Amino acid sequence: MTWLNHLSKLAPLIVTIALVVGWNLAIEHWKSAAYEKGYAKATDEGALALEKKSGEYQQLELVRAQAAEASAKAATKRLQEEQARNNQLAADLAEQRRTHRQTTDRLSGEIARVNDLYRKALDAEPEPLPACVFTRGWVRVYDEATGARPAVSEAADPGRAAAQGAESQALDQLDAGIGRTEVLAHHVHYAEQCRNVADQLDALIDAVEGH
Repeated sequence: MTWLNHLSKLAPLIVTIALVVGWNLAIEHWKSAAYEKGYAKATDEGALALEKKSGEYQQLELVRAQAAEASAKAATKRLQEEQARNNQLAADLAEQRRTHRQTTDRLSGEIARVNDLYRKALDAEPEPLPACVFTRGWVRVYDEATGARPAVSEAADPGRAAAQGAESQALDQLDAGIGRTEVLAHHVHYAEQCRNVADQLDALIDAVEGH
């Protein structure tokens, strides 16, 4: 038997082996191609997803930056408006003070005239005002009421209560040496102070409440 006879007998086996090997090679090639295709697809999808996330993040950051800018502008505007309002309140307060001082000066100029003469009736002749005496006790009470003299309670000064005898009453009944002119002048200036304080309080309330 020659080698050709042996080869002819082995031909089916060789063909089968060749088919199996070819099939395995084809399968491996398909697997490799599928892997590469899947890897490329996954890579592309991952890149697209990353790009999308990056875009969303950038958009979110842009929105945040715009919101922060808008908030800063609003805060700046509120501060400017508050400063303008406070400046206006200060200007109004200064103008009110000037008005009060003008009123004080005008009324002070009338004090002598209104303490000069008086009429008992509209058709009566003017005559000098009668003497007006203010006692030292009257001035003491007046000063304590306005805060010009500190008040001393009997609880804080027990000796004062004991001194409220005939001598103390006699001292309170002495002439204080002031007249209507001095009392009216004090009232005019004190009224100016009161109106200034009231205006300051109103301005402070307006500033706090944001009016």
